[in-house]
Amino acid sequence: MRYVVFRSKPRFLRRLVGDSQGSAVAEFVMITTLLVLIAMTLIQLALVLHVRNTLIDAASNGAHYGALANRSSADAQDRTQRLIAESLHAGFAGNVGVQTAQIGENQVITVSVDTRVPLIGLLPNGWDLHVQGEAVKYG
Repeated sequence: MRYVVFRSKPRFLRRLVGDSQGSAVAEFVMITTLLVLIAMTLIQLALVLHVRNTLIDAASNGAHYGALANRSSADAQDRTQRLIAESLHAGFAGNVGVQTAQIGENQVITVSVDTRVPLIGLLPNGWDLHVQGEAVKYG
């Protein structure tokens, strides 16, 4: 019995599929680059959502703190800036504003934060973001 061993693909198969010797390294580099890019994009998206949610929480917490009976608007602003600086970075706490509006016998305290969403890492260098938190001060 005679065995025939092909060292390469038969000629008709090479015409159909093409010769792919040496392309594994190139394909590995291309696929790995694409996967790393997708992973970094997902990590950056998670970071942007984390910053946004942290800013919303700090604004709400600052507004609730300012709505306490013995607190003022300056206390709300200071509390919000301190929470942002401790949670993220002091660069995000640069533009914190507090407004009060009288509704009947009660006041509504609105704390707004204007900053820039991080584009790369935690640096405030991306696009503009505006968040706010509100609380009612009774009495």
